Amino acid sequence: MIDVTEAIKRARGYAADLLKGEDYENIKLEEVVFSEESNEWHITLGYDSYVVKPTKRGAFSLSGSSPISSHNIFFNDNEQETLRTYKKFRIGAEDGSFKGMLIREVG
Repeated sequence: MIDVTEAIKRARGYAADLLKGEDYENIKLEEVVFSEESNEWHITLGYDSYVVKPTKRGAFSLSGSSPISSHNIFFNDNEQETLRTYKKFRIGAEDGSFKGMLIREVG
């Protein structure tokens, strides 16, 4: 049977593999619960993820002396928002095997 520190290490390792290619950082341990019913460790890890959302859209004109030199320029001012995301990992207590990953809703 694995102890809590080994279960946390396994959850972090599974997170690194499963979240590969995603834009995340600042991964931290949030919760640890042992389920006697399922003989599993439930490890919740939180991390910062980033979402780009449009905040403004506008236009302005640069006018010259002829219609040919008149241009409309559109701009999109995007804002990057940091979101805290939580994943709950189910780790088998007997052998540290991966049993599942769930989105942990907070709020």
